[in-house]
Amino acid sequence: MPLQINPLRRPFNVQWLGLGLILGALGMAIVLNLYFGHAHAAAREHDRLSTQARVIAENTEYQLTSANLALENVRSNLAYWKDETGLQAGIRHLKAASIIPGIHSMSVVDKEGTITASTRPELIGMNLGSRDYFQEVKRHPNGDILYVSPPSETVLGTYVINIIRMIPGEQGEFDGIVSVTLDPEYLKTLMMSVQYAPDMWVSLVHSDGLVFLMMPERENMEGMNLKHPDSFFTRHQSSGKKEKVFMGTAYATQEQGMIALRTIYPTAIKMDKPLVVAVNRDLDPIFLSWRRNAAVQGILFGVIVLASTMGLFLHQHRQRKLEKEAAQARALVNQFSFALDHIPTYIFMKDQQRRYVYANRSTLELFQCSAEELSGSLDSRFFPPETVAQLDDIDTRVLIHGEDTAEKVIHKSEDGIVRIYWEIKTPIYEDDKKTRISGLCGIATDITEFELLKEKLEQQARQDYLTGLFNRRFFMEQGHAELVRAQRYGHALSVLMLDVDHFKKINDKHGHQTGDAVLKRLADVMRKILRTVDIA
Repeated sequence: MPLQINPLRRPFNVQWLGLGLILGALGMAIVLNLYFGHAHAAAREHDRLSTQARVIAENTEYQLTSANLALENVRSNLAYWKDETGLQAGIRHLKAASIIPGIHSMSVVDKEGTITASTRPELIGMNLGSRDYFQEVKRHPNGDILYVSPPSETVLGTYVINIIRMIPGEQGEFDGIVSVTLDPEYLKTLMMSVQYAPDMWVSLVHSDGLVFLMMPERENMEGMNLKHPDSFFTRHQSSGKKEKVFMGTAYATQEQGMIALRTIYPTAIKMDKPLVVAVNRDLDPIFLSWRRNAAVQGILFGVIVLASTMGLFLHQHRQRKLEKEAAQARALVNQFSFALDHIPTYIFMKDQQRRYVYANRSTLELFQCSAEELSGSLDSRFFPPETVAQLDDIDTRVLIHGEDTAEKVIHKSEDGIVRIYWEIKTPIYEDDKKTRISGLCGIATDITEFELLKEKLEQQARQDYLTGLFNRRFFMEQGHAELVRAQRYGHALSVLMLDVDHFKKINDKHGHQTGDAVLKRLADVMRKILRTVDIA
């Protein structure tokens, strides 16, 4: 839709000022659009990385809680393991306790450091008295603390972390330890499951600063100490917050990226040292689309500036001579409109009565009408009443109060399709003193995909990836709400817990894929049988 520009009879300096205002407003609109686009890209990645870090943290906290329960269970039964028969029963008890996912092995060590019972028979009789984690508990005995050892290298060259409970003597003194070793392969699978892009990496770090695991694996990363003043790890710990997101150069890899760090510390357990999970993604892919868009808009704005200034110069030069030359100048100015038609966003203008007087090609395609059909139209022609009411409120603030606005506009079509736009509007003044507003200029960008992605990530955080059923986090949130509701109205509240009998035999005999299929089938049966108001 071309801009209608009549020959100007005003002084040349007023014409240049007017052009400057137009270009300034357009430049401001583009800058604001790019600014918010960059902010949206960063916020989107910030939320995604935070979500993935939270998923790993919550799963690891669950593993630590399970390991702690297993350790306490074993410790409470040590009194029955004194003779050989009791010891064999104890070893069977250890093996039963160690089937918890994420636990590699479990051992009982006496106060001299000798392994007296273990899920790995080859370790019985080995002395661990010189190991740092054994000495740490011995130096600082406390039966109420769950000790988390720094990563240490085994004889096989792998790094492991031990979770330890002290065995108290009759007077509460140090009398040995019960320990489990976290399964690195289980944690690696968990870490890989949250990586949604090939340029990501995830690491698990001990609070002492030692890297335990990094996925995908990199050479010389395990055991690296991140306690450096410039590292994000140190800055995260210094902040005192449970979760922080940083952008910049990662100390471990010396690569530019955005990294989300989250401290793993179950609230129900008293731990001596927490773990920290870090989820990183390279910066270049995050802002690649935004940089391309910025380059296109920057080039187009430059073309607009060049074309409009040249047009005005020629217009003024020829205005003194021939009207024909003035017409040629107006043709050059129309290149301004041509450039606007190629900006990949919606640009439009309205008059004081809120009627459309201009729209670029993207806007015309959105409204599915020609420039002639659009001219003089109101928002009610293209949008439902709810959207029109919101747009009228925004236009009032721009046209009456002279505000610059930037906010989301939600449009739901008759067929139920919802689109979300980020819309920027600025008033257009008749004179340089800004005494009268003649209309407004608007620019809108479709952010529906970003909002849908954000909603999808929030949904993934509430559901189990295998069965599609709600996960523990949703259960705790919804369970509290249902309990409050039941108490408020005096209604009964029912909770049904199912257990799959002999499920381990299914996994052992047919494999974990068959086990997964059983769980999926069970979930389907539950969904089919339960009412719509029930929550599985």
